Amino acid sequence: MNCYKSWLLENRNKLILVFVIYQVAILSIGIINYPYIDDVIRQLDGRTDFAWAYSRWGSEIASWLVQGSRHLTDMGLTTHILTGIILSFSSIIVVYVLNGKKLEWMPVTVSILIGINPWFLQCISFRFDSPYMALSILVSFIPFLWWNKNKCFFIASIVGVFLMCNTYQGSSGLYIIMVLALTFKTLTSNNSFLPSLKKVTLAAIAYVLAMIMYIFVTKLNPEMSTRDTAAIANIRELPSIIVRNITEYFSTIINQSAKIWIVFLLILLILFLISSIFRSEVSPAKSFIYSLVYLALGSIMSYGVFLISEHSLVTMAPRYGYGLSIFASITLIMLTQKINVRFLDISIKVVASLLFYYILTFSFIYASTLNVQKEAFERQSVILSTDLKNIVNNDRKQVYMNKLFKDSPVLLNSTRNYPILRDLVPKNESLYWPNITLFNTYSGLNVNIQPFDFNNFDSTSKNLETSNYYYDIFSEKNKIYIIVKD
Repeated sequence: MNCYKSWLLENRNKLILVFVIYQVAILSIGIINYPYIDDVIRQLDGRTDFAWAYSRWGSEIASWLVQGSRHLTDMGLTTHILTGIILSFSSIIVVYVLNGKKLEWMPVTVSILIGINPWFLQCISFRFDSPYMALSILVSFIPFLWWNKNKCFFIASIVGVFLMCNTYQGSSGLYIIMVLALTFKTLTSNNSFLPSLKKVTLAAIAYVLAMIMYIFVTKLNPEMSTRDTAAIANIRELPSIIVRNITEYFSTIINQSAKIWIVFLLILLILFLISSIFRSEVSPAKSFIYSLVYLALGSIMSYGVFLISEHSLVTMAPRYGYGLSIFASITLIMLTQKINVRFLDISIKVVASLLFYYILTFSFIYASTLNVQKEAFERQSVILSTDLKNIVNNDRKQVYMNKLFKDSPVLLNSTRNYPILRDLVPKNESLYWPNITLFNTYSGLNVNIQPFDFNNFDSTSKNLETSNYYYDIFSEKNKIYIIVKD
């Protein structure tokens, strides 16, 4: 106990840094009070449905405990504070394990990218889900506290991977890349290959057993068979599907990234290859090969079980691709450990600090953009509801539109530097259920909005109710048509 107490006292400033930065970054998003996708309906009817809709029983039960009820309400910043705490523990555990229980300033700092990387920011945006998505990261890393104790590690791995599956399957690659990172460190320390192979085999067996247990759980849920995100590729098509998923995984993330992130990551990639040679206790050739294998396998396996998904999930939403950025964060933690080559050490720290700065500031840029998009939606909701209030009645609630509202010009400008914002920030123009539900919540009109193709629309037989800068509103009997202008 005294040993742990002295460790906490020795590292208290570094621990405080991690907790503070996480809270500031995450609360900047939470304070916007943006009802993100599923949040819209959860705020209204208090449903959980994590288990029934997604087979995430860990999230389901944890949400009951956090809320103190099986009926959910918006808890304000509580869930975001919990998310920050969980991610702080995750970062600290990774540094603790990879750095042999030592915490250095730079590895601790870059470890924060585990939770505030641009792709995981989408998970943080969910007001109801975010703590449980963060929990999937934490339980993926906890088993490695017993890395050197085979029996404890094996049991903890089965439990950890099973809990990960039951909280958020987007983290399914994290356990694998942590195994690869520790194996890489072991091999470059000139340890025997056979013990490393045995440890990897043990980890693989634990992972597969946990996955089999989870598959059994999903079979009890008929809802899962109807979801695209849960569909696994046919065995005959598996090789081509895996190649397609890998290709689209990398291409999508590259296309979503800011140019400055890519530049600094490429520089750090080169520095990693060079520094590995200086740190390694094996020959330079072996070290280089180990580094290439680690980078290749780690980047691919970071996609986890989504590699065998029938659909390319990363193209659907950024949150399906955060495994690669966490792999980059884990690699940075190893890279930024002190090295005795002064010039190389300084170069690594300078470039890593700049990358950390640009990604940290993006979390605030994202929060600001989310806020202006929300304000744009609210303003246009007021305008439209004002024009509709005298047209809509109990018998006339069917509304047909070509699109909903305009996106904020601030968002359109910001996407020039940060393409990922196109996928992170929900589009105001989209006629999908969260936007329609949100409009009805703001307006109280409870209209049934449906998409409509106006290419062959005959306006001569309709009554023109309103025409302004935003749209033209026509009516015909019990139907309302709204042509939103570009």
